Amino acid sequence: MITLSKATLASALCALAVSGTANADCSAQYQFAIDTRTTFNYDQVSQQGQQTQLKLSGFISIKAVQHNDESGWWAIKADNVTAGQGQFASELASYTLPFAFRLASNGLISDFWFPTQLNQQNLEQLKGLAYYFQFQRVRSELHQQEQDTLGKYTVSYQFKDSSIQLNKHAYLLRDAEQTALQTVQVASSGHTITPNACFFESRKGQETLLFSGKGQSLNLKTKQQYQIGPTTTAFPSALFSLPATLDNWPNTNKPLSSEALKQLKISLHNLVKKPDLTDTSAYDLAKQLVQFDAVISSLEGVFLQQALSDEAQMRLFNALGQLDSANSQLLLGNLLIKADKDPLMQFRALRALSQGHQPLSPQLSTLLVTQIENGFSSLDSEVTSSFYMTIGAMLHSREPNLQSSQLHDALSEQLSLVSENTTKSALVTALGNSRDERHFEQIDSYLDYHNNSVQKASIRALGMMQTQRAYNSLEKQLAKPVHQNQVALLKALSHYQLQPAASDAVLAIAVNNPTAENRFAAIQALANQQHQDGIKATLKSALKQETSKRNFKAIIELLHSNKQQTP
Repeated sequence: MITLSKATLASALCALAVSGTANADCSAQYQFAIDTRTTFNYDQVSQQGQQTQLKLSGFISIKAVQHNDESGWWAIKADNVTAGQGQFASELASYTLPFAFRLASNGLISDFWFPTQLNQQNLEQLKGLAYYFQFQRVRSELHQQEQDTLGKYTVSYQFKDSSIQLNKHAYLLRDAEQTALQTVQVASSGHTITPNACFFESRKGQETLLFSGKGQSLNLKTKQQYQIGPTTTAFPSALFSLPATLDNWPNTNKPLSSEALKQLKISLHNLVKKPDLTDTSAYDLAKQLVQFDAVISSLEGVFLQQALSDEAQMRLFNALGQLDSANSQLLLGNLLIKADKDPLMQFRALRALSQGHQPLSPQLSTLLVTQIENGFSSLDSEVTSSFYMTIGAMLHSREPNLQSSQLHDALSEQLSLVSENTTKSALVTALGNSRDERHFEQIDSYLDYHNNSVQKASIRALGMMQTQRAYNSLEKQLAKPVHQNQVALLKALSHYQLQPAASDAVLAIAVNNPTAENRFAAIQALANQQHQDGIKATLKSALKQETSKRNFKAIIELLHSNKQQTP
C-alpha cells in the first residue's frame, strides 16, 4: 500500500526482477484494475464513518534505460489511466508522466529520476508506481525490511513452486511527527507474484491498513484489491519512442532526433528480418512492435521489396493488425494502395485492418475516402470487392468518431453514383456490414433491383443489420411465390427470430420446395429459432420423403437440438 487515495495506482503495478536477472532486452506491458475503499472518521467513538470507493484501470509500460553508466535503470509510463467506470470514468493525466527508477542488485529501489520538476503530491504518486516494481526473489539474501512512499515496513516471503508470496507486517511511517496520521497497523496483507525472466507474468493482491491520528481523533481504514496481467492488445505507449538514455529525454513532447529515429529504424528492421520471426506469436510480436511505432512506416519497403518469406510476411501483417496504432493503420493503408500488382498482399493488408478495434486515424480515413471516391481497384476482382466490404466491417467493429462518419458518407454517396454492378454489390454489402440504421432505406431500395447480384447483396445486408425494420422488409419478400434469391433470403432471415406467419412460410419451403438447396436453407433458418415445438413435429414427418442426405442430416440435428420450447 502506498499513499492514500490518489496514490492507490501504485499498489497495482508490477514487480520487476532483480537487475541482475533483467537485461536491456526486457520490456513489458500490462493492464491493471484496482479497487480501493476508504473509511474514515474524526471521533473514535463514532459508529459510522464516511466511506469512499475508487476504481482505477489503465495500461503500464516498462523498458530498460541507461543513466550515468549505472546498471539497473528502468523507465515506466502509465497510459489511459481512468477513475470510475462507463460514463462516469475520468482520466487521471497526473499518472501518465514517464519517469525512471533504479533497482539495486537485491531487487529493491535505490533511486529515482524525473524529466521535470514536480510537486510533492505528484512525486509520491509516481514513486508509488515504481515501489510496486520491487520484490526480492533470492531466498538466501532476503532483507526483512523494505520501504515505499509511506515509510519502512517489515516483510516476509514464501516461495511456492513458480510463485512468490509477499506479506507486510508492520510500518514505521515516514515523517510521522509532521503528518496528521501518526501510526498505521497492517490488518491484512497478501500479494502473489508470478515472476518470469524479465518482470512477471501476473501480480495480484489485497491489503488493509488502519491509520490513527494525533490523540486518536482521526481514524482511517483503507482496503485495496488489485490485479495486473498482460494486455490483450498492444498499446502504442509513447514510452517506447523515448531515447534509451535518460539524458536524451525531452522535457516536453519534442520529436525524436534524426539520429534516434535512424537507430530505432535499424533495430526494427533487424527484428522483422530475423530468420526465426515466425517462432514468435503475432500477439507477442505486436507487443514488441509497440516500441518501434514512431518508425513503423519504414516497413513499407520491406513489404514491397518482398524482403520476407511468405510465412514471415503473414505473421508481420497479423502483428501490425493487432498493434493497431495510427502509424500501423496508415502503413497498412499505404500497402493496400501501393501493392496494386500484388493482390495477395492487398488482401493481407485488408485482413490486418479488419482485426483492429481502435478508432480509425484521420490519416487512414483520408486515404480510404479517396480510394472510395476514385474507385479502388485490384488485379483480383475479389480483393476489390473485399476492400469495400472490409471498410463496412471496420465501421461496425471500431469505436465511432468523425473519421468513421466520413467513411459512412463516402460509401453511401459512392453507391448512389457507381453504375458497375459488381462494385454496387460490394458497396451495398459494405453498408450492411456496418450494421448502421442510417443506411436502411438505401439498402432496402435495392431489394427489387434489376441485377440479381445487387438484389442478393441487398438481402444479405438487411440480414446483417438485425433491426426490426430490416426484418419487416425481408419478411415481405417471403410473400413472393417464386423468389430468384430465395436461398439468400432464407439465410438472411436466419439472423432473426421469425414471427409465426414467417415461420410457417419457411417451414413450408423446408418441407415442400422442389429444390434441395432451398429446403436446406429453410431448415438452417428454422434451426436458429428459439421456439421449435411445432417445427420439430412437422420436420420429423418430412424425414420420410426427404431425398437429400445433407437435408436429412440437418433435420436430424435440429430434432436433437435443445432450443427452448414454447410453454
